[in-house]
Amino acid sequence: MYLPYLMCGYAATILLMLAGCYAISRTVPGLRGLRLLVAALIFGLVGVTLLALRPFAPAWLTIVVANEAIFACSLLLYCATTDILAVRASFLPWGLGVLVAAVPAMTWFTYRHENLIARIFICSGCFALYAAAKAAPLFAYREPEADQVTPASALRSLTRALAWLQVLVLVLQIARIVLTVLFPPAQIVRMDPIQSGFTYLNLVLNAGGGFGLTWLALSIHRRDLHRIAQTDSLTGLLNRRAFEEILARELHRTKTNGNPLAILLVDIDHFKEVNDTWGHLAGDEVIQQVGWALQSSLRPADTISRFGGEEFLILLQNASAEQSEEVAGRLRAGIADLGHLPSDIRLTVSIGVAANRIDDSARDLLRRCDEAMYRSKRGGRNLVTVDWSAPSQVDAAAAATLA
Repeated sequence: MYLPYLMCGYAATILLMLAGCYAISRTVPGLRGLRLLVAALIFGLVGVTLLALRPFAPAWLTIVVANEAIFACSLLLYCATTDILAVRASFLPWGLGVLVAAVPAMTWFTYRHENLIARIFICSGCFALYAAAKAAPLFAYREPEADQVTPASALRSLTRALAWLQVLVLVLQIARIVLTVLFPPAQIVRMDPIQSGFTYLNLVLNAGGGFGLTWLALSIHRRDLHRIAQTDSLTGLLNRRAFEEILARELHRTKTNGNPLAILLVDIDHFKEVNDTWGHLAGDEVIQQVGWALQSSLRPADTISRFGGEEFLILLQNASAEQSEEVAGRLRAGIADLGHLPSDIRLTVSIGVAANRIDDSARDLLRRCDEAMYRSKRGGRNLVTVDWSAPSQVDAAAAATLA
């Protein structure tokens, strides 16, 4: 197989990917990792174009510079991967070191001691190292535990698939080294079946990795937009819409597993006076600190949201009305003792508690909780009131068992 023909195929694939990246950049501006991906593709295009000129141009250009450009492409793809995943590019200094060290090595085995097999070893070794570096953050990636709206497994399959794709690239490079030792090529311009097969497979895997990385960037961007749409900008907590989605989902789940749940509506007492006396910036800081204090007092499985204004809604998993009343009492006391507020403001909160019951809808449960909170307000504030208007699901189940 004639090397220039194969490299032209490589170049055509890269040009197609660059066109796709350009189209994406026009429709999704600011996509994380896209600039690094485009830079990687440009270096790759330069590299394969120079390799295609091997029969016509000097060796320093078509061997040393060409392979350095492709090494730079691999390193930039690693950087794009870490940028998309928003993780630290810890391999970058080592990758730059490999890039620099490859220059004298390739030059030595091109001019001082011409050796095709040694150059193949250097190239495959570098590509294997970069593939392992790209696979590591993909395997290690975990969705944030706080992301309760988007399912935790939404991106796991994609990152794992891309990680295993890099493992295949690594295995392919090792296989090339072994086969080169067993069946040494006489030259590279007119490639033997082994080197031709390697080049085809490498093209397929790297093209798949590039398209997959673009897909990953778009998926994470879409997830981030979804998270922003369901997050309160002041406190960083979930907003009302997100909470209602989670509550409806959990209520449906309780109908099958029978586990109790309860919600707490927490309202800051006399909050209007805070805004009127100390200003809205002080009011914003009060809301932030109350939200953080409530969140830090809950279990990881529980859910808290800013429900609107000075109100916070909390979903307690596997909690009866009695247990939820105890939790609410601790939260109320904790807010009353909260210090380091603007102008040494002292706060209290009124809390309503409602546990789920058979055939409760999210609307019904929220209504009962809201009524309980207003009973706390009418009772003098700084109180916890539980809705006992009907038996909870767990109480009803226990009564049915006794009957």
